[in-house]
Amino acid sequence: MTGGKRAFDRGTNVGADGHDRSAYDFSRAAMARLWNLWGGGKNYDLADRTLGETVAAHFPQIESLARHRLTFRSRAVRTLVGEYGIDQVLVAGVDMPMRDEVHAIAHSINPRAQVVYADADELAMLYASIFFTGDADTCGFVSAGLEDPRAMLDGAAASLDFDRPIAVLLINSLDVLDDPQAVVALSALREALAAGSHIAFCHLTAEHDRELAVLGSMCADARPGPPRVRSPAGLEAFCTDLMMIEPGLVAAPSWRPEPSPWPVPTEVDLWCGVGVLP
Repeated sequence: MTGGKRAFDRGTNVGADGHDRSAYDFSRAAMARLWNLWGGGKNYDLADRTLGETVAAHFPQIESLARHRLTFRSRAVRTLVGEYGIDQVLVAGVDMPMRDEVHAIAHSINPRAQVVYADADELAMLYASIFFTGDADTCGFVSAGLEDPRAMLDGAAASLDFDRPIAVLLINSLDVLDDPQAVVALSALREALAAGSHIAFCHLTAEHDRELAVLGSMCADARPGPPRVRSPAGLEAFCTDLMMIEPGLVAAPSWRPEPSPWPVPTEVDLWCGVGVLP
């Protein structure tokens, strides 16, 4: 895999928009860029490619997991905005630009839907501010992530009405938190969100490829932290006080699949679900 055109001039460390990126540490891989690489994107750097290709050589399924992750994200947004009529979306954990971005899907259904992107990764947020710009009144950006849920929620409150239902997407952010961090983050969301709010998440497991459990050690130096695998039972514990919408907590391809003549793959080490706060 090779990187494609970026929004930055490497020789000057100045972006196309005039931002200076010289303080950003590109010697360490970042999970957002690794997922971009594995998903077939072009927004990654040498450290990401080196680590990402090493991981893919050991775990070829990581590339299909990256695609399943994005497919679930798209289906979840269409379901929450289109079927459930939610017009506020908080993306807690920002992907590098690729395809089917959250705001584009939401606005194709409801042009007035408010979408807020939140992440502590400075580069991910810089790309988001450049490329994820729909109507200026319907896209917001917060430089804080799930690792600091209070800062993230306080920032999002400038754009979102927390007295009404909000859809929160935890697509690439929950599996980089250890158990205590995850509990704190999910508790903060439950406390802040109004009844009728939804939390959508996907998470790595190792149900079929037990070796995937070593992914964390392979990515130990990646920002914001190494990805963890958890069992479906462990993920169910995160769903306490949530009413899971159909089909519940399942392997990613089984979550509301599109009609197809082909069988839905089931041996996939990425599980996902959407729960609603009563």
